[in-house]
Amino acid sequence: MVIDTTIIEDMDTVTYSLKLEKSNSQEYYKTVREFTNEVIKHSEKTLLPIASDFKEYLISFNLEDIREDEEYILELLSFGILWYKYSQIALHIRFAPFITLSNMSEWRKKHQHLKPYIDSLRGILFTLFILPKVRTKKDLPLATLEQIDHACKWFEATGEFREQVLRFIRWRAYWKQKDPEELFRIFKTIKEFTRWFEENSNSVLGKYTMKVNQFLENSSAAYRWREDRISCTRSRLEYHLNMVGAELMNRAFRDNFKKTETKAVLLPGCMRWYNNEKCKARRIKEGLICGGCQSKCRVNQIREMGRKNNFEVYIIPHASDLSLWSPQAGKPTRGVIASACVTTLVEGGWELKRYNVPAQCVLLDYSGCKKHWHCSGMPTSLNIHELKSIMN
Repeated sequence: MVIDTTIIEDMDTVTYSLKLEKSNSQEYYKTVREFTNEVIKHSEKTLLPIASDFKEYLISFNLEDIREDEEYILELLSFGILWYKYSQIALHIRFAPFITLSNMSEWRKKHQHLKPYIDSLRGILFTLFILPKVRTKKDLPLATLEQIDHACKWFEATGEFREQVLRFIRWRAYWKQKDPEELFRIFKTIKEFTRWFEENSNSVLGKYTMKVNQFLENSSAAYRWREDRISCTRSRLEYHLNMVGAELMNRAFRDNFKKTETKAVLLPGCMRWYNNEKCKARRIKEGLICGGCQSKCRVNQIREMGRKNNFEVYIIPHASDLSLWSPQAGKPTRGVIASACVTTLVEGGWELKRYNVPAQCVLLDYSGCKKHWHCSGMPTSLNIHELKSIMN
């Protein structure tokens, strides 16, 4: 289904823009770094004590190598926001093909030639089973472990929160060890931190997401039977979560990325100047290799930059199998810098982490692909200064 042209009123900003009216997004990166510092500081007496106790639990049961604090902060904040946004919908559903929908998310990655058919079926199943109309309450009661179990089935079935679910499940095992009084305190702390984040992120990052609510009001009907309905109808709060999440991830993953021997930049297909029919990119197992057919193409420009600075550039179609980037025995360790729009980048970053790929990320300055966002499609872009800074 193609989005109706009446949905898009601003050709430059569908939902968010990191550039605003400026020539580049330098100011955004300064702003998001400063706000991320505030988030970390505010977590010192709220989320970090919970994370510290969680790490002791992980060590005592030898469950994982201890990670950076930024990851644990992001996991707890993600839980708080996703619970706030989706728990009432998830808990309302008692019978649905949860397992089938979850498997379909993986099938579309492994079998790209079947992806259009799988996506069509997923869109129908979403509307029939996963996203019913539910009257939501503004003030939610604190979660229970049984409710978390049920909500995680829903999260995984959507295909949009698979990586978050894998992390929530481990947190859930830790929470099971707690007595009711301490569990109440933990969930209350997460809820209060989520409220603080919503208020302050709106104040600081809200100028970059001014069009989101207007887009949601105008486009809800157009996405009703589509598989990308959840991805494309995220709230402003989720945009702000992913903006800060991208920064937290870069900090957490930075040291491992710096140790890699080779580098690659993964760019979305929407950054190309031409569409699939005219683009001369060559398909390989990992994705597409730019053929250099148009000097104005931003992918081609970054490819040329890569030739001069010794890094590779790949075009990665949406919902690609990122396991293809896993380290291979006998080959140099490879770090990747991935770029995508705000609504999908963090999930992809966590997926790369699961496959042991040292990664960094650069957000697209705005969304614009024809498949998901824009009626005719417009080439997207990223901040070259940010890309160079990470590469160096």
